[in-house]
Amino acid sequence: MKLLAFSDVHLDSKFGWANREVSRRQRQRLRDGVSWAFEQARHEGAAAVLIGGDLFEHELVSPDTVEFLRRTFERSGLQVFAAPGNHDYADTESPYRRVDWPDNVHIFSETRFTSKVLADGLTVWGAAHRKPADTPGFFDDGFRVGGSGTHIGVFHGEERSAAFQGQYRHAPFESDQIAAAGFDHAVVGHSHKPADQPAWTRLGSLERLKFNEAYGTAVILEIAGGRVTPRRLEPRPPTLHTLSVDLTEVENASQARDRVRNALSGLAGAARIRLTGEPDDLHLHEDDFTTASFELPDGVEQVLVDISGLTPPYDLEQIEQEPTVRGMFVQRVREDDLDPETERLVLLAGLRALDGRDDLAVIDELRMGASQDDQPDSGEAS
Repeated sequence: MKLLAFSDVHLDSKFGWANREVSRRQRQRLRDGVSWAFEQARHEGAAAVLIGGDLFEHELVSPDTVEFLRRTFERSGLQVFAAPGNHDYADTESPYRRVDWPDNVHIFSETRFTSKVLADGLTVWGAAHRKPADTPGFFDDGFRVGGSGTHIGVFHGEERSAAFQGQYRHAPFESDQIAAAGFDHAVVGHSHKPADQPAWTRLGSLERLKFNEAYGTAVILEIAGGRVTPRRLEPRPPTLHTLSVDLTEVENASQARDRVRNALSGLAGAARIRLTGEPDDLHLHEDDFTTASFELPDGVEQVLVDISGLTPPYDLEQIEQEPTVRGMFVQRVREDDLDPETERLVLLAGLRALDGRDDLAVIDELRMGASQDDQPDSGEAS
């Protein structure tokens, strides 16, 4: 028997960086991902689909999206098991509890593991979040499966070793608790970064939801002779891209746009591009890459350009000798014990400000760098 599992679609996300039309298209792509997952389930001959939470955004989900899900589930003819997460939590106002779902759909609505027999000798266990944060761990009450046969778990939770600054707010668990509870395998939602463990599979988000973010795909669980073998399907092509384009030796804005356009060739969707290098005597601005002056390649819908990585033609040695505020500023910065990248960003921000320029996105990068220095990797959870 085969099961298909996916999680973290986040239907109806805002995509606040996008213009109205691009945001609409990105939301449609999330729906397309759900349709694709069910098509793959039918193609693989799966008996059921497991959804590991954050299928939609509780505060944003529209009636049309709920009807899309109801219709997709019903038409699939497959058993569907959903374990609500911290973004699609199953409180009294949730569509999970207010909608009359088809008979083939089972929503795990308790904040503890409950079970549903899928077939003779195969039981699916799941649990739900009922609020957006502070859901206790589903294993912390000493839970163990009951009965013989094969037991599959589906839930939404954060691995304790990956939680941000030890703040466990979303059904925390430890890796060894899954096998100790008697599960033959579990599929887990929450972190958007996929991972494969012997006893469990972190599914990852079905689509890339942010620039430069890892994402996963649907996973097939093949069950035979009491053994569960996970297999990841090929991920869907991303529609959010993060690129770096070197503009060293570029002589004018037209050449810079040509390099960016070449880097975008063959891509679809939206892209965030960080410009780097030392273009010859050229002060570029984000406005040089607006749609009014920059024709996007076919398939590319929106481009966000970050110029903070460019090093303008400042002669720091010469400026440092000036009997000016600029000279004093450069002296003080270079005397401080800063790492090279921070020193570069501080000098760029200060010199641009002293020149009266308003292209100070570099300040955001400084803030980002400072905050990341103080934060461990949170596993890209959402």
